[in-house]
Amino acid sequence: MIIVTNNPMVKEQINQQKVIDFVEGSYGDVLNYVKQRVIDERLYLLSHPLSGSIKPNETYYKTIFLTETNSQSIDLESLEYMESAITVYEKFIKNKQRPNWSLGVLQDFAFVDFYIAQSTLDRIGGDTCSTTCY
Repeated sequence: MIIVTNNPMVKEQINQQKVIDFVEGSYGDVLNYVKQRVIDERLYLLSHPLSGSIKPNETYYKTIFLTETNSQSIDLESLEYMESAITVYEKFIKNKQRPNWSLGVLQDFAFVDFYIAQSTLDRIGGDTCSTTCY
């Protein structure tokens, strides 16, 4: 399993036995990075790129779960999900830019994304925290 995130809380709290690929950038950067990995490395999505019912312009952090395969072809379903997510992201960002959030608000967003990631790992079946979970 590969975890792609731009959330420092996920990077710090998720069990170190998991492969965490940290993206320095925005929610959109995470989506574009995952799309490219689906294409280049033939990875499959384990979680939906728009999970959590949070609009892309209403948060900064995103965590997406992928898995490796031995396939020589691109998983078209994963690619379609990523392309659709990027389209939705671009639509929301175009219609309503994000405000300049305070550190406290960003920490709240980090916690929400972390909680969704932790719940996803629980459903998939795996230990989540390397230290004390919230």
